[in-house]
Amino acid sequence: MPIRPVHCVSLSCLALALVIAGCNTVSGQEYAAVQRELLNTQDQVRQLQERIAAQEQANALLKSQVAHEAGVRPETLEQLVVPVKIELERQSGGYDIDGQPGDDGLLLYVQPIDRDGHVIKAAGSIKVTLLDLANPPDQYLVGEYYFDANKTRELWYGRLWTNHYTLRLPWYQGKPPRHNEITARVEFTDLLTGKKLDAQGVYKIEFPPGHVSTTE
Repeated sequence: MPIRPVHCVSLSCLALALVIAGCNTVSGQEYAAVQRELLNTQDQVRQLQERIAAQEQANALLKSQVAHEAGVRPETLEQLVVPVKIELERQSGGYDIDGQPGDDGLLLYVQPIDRDGHVIKAAGSIKVTLLDLANPPDQYLVGEYYFDANKTRELWYGRLWTNHYTLRLPWYQGKPPRHNEITARVEFTDLLTGKKLDAQGVYKIEFPPGHVSTTE
């Protein structure tokens, strides 16, 4: 026996049907509340659709501009191997260079990933922001670093089992942050498309002896 399709009804129609049927569990106030909720949801969906449409339009315009500057057709640009996201390898974290106890900075391994999930050596610039979020808001920023496309090319490490950009970020003035948990925000700007990709990680760091770490 074939299964009948189930048809969805809006919340407003359902509430109205219950009221008309004389259902005592649905009052006028409840019906009005359902109506307000439905209208609010519809408005949120509309706003989301508008933002998506605007983003798609901006992406299409960017692709057209890039294709024009590169002298290729937009449909050809779609076939190029470009990154669609970046990831931070799990081995990222504090590093030591002086052989003394305590980390001297943060070491990040940044991987551009294409639409097929492969790590690729994509040309681009990288901006890193280090934050100590246990500080007061006006003291969150503890480090900011920028690597242009020429510099990142020098920082690429490609071997059989791993491929990544290696970023060493020494503490400002050689002084470690106040707290031992640091948030790293990384922004990669693809040189070919101009698209910005970002990733974020939180890392535990080691302090030298005598350093007081507050973990508020």
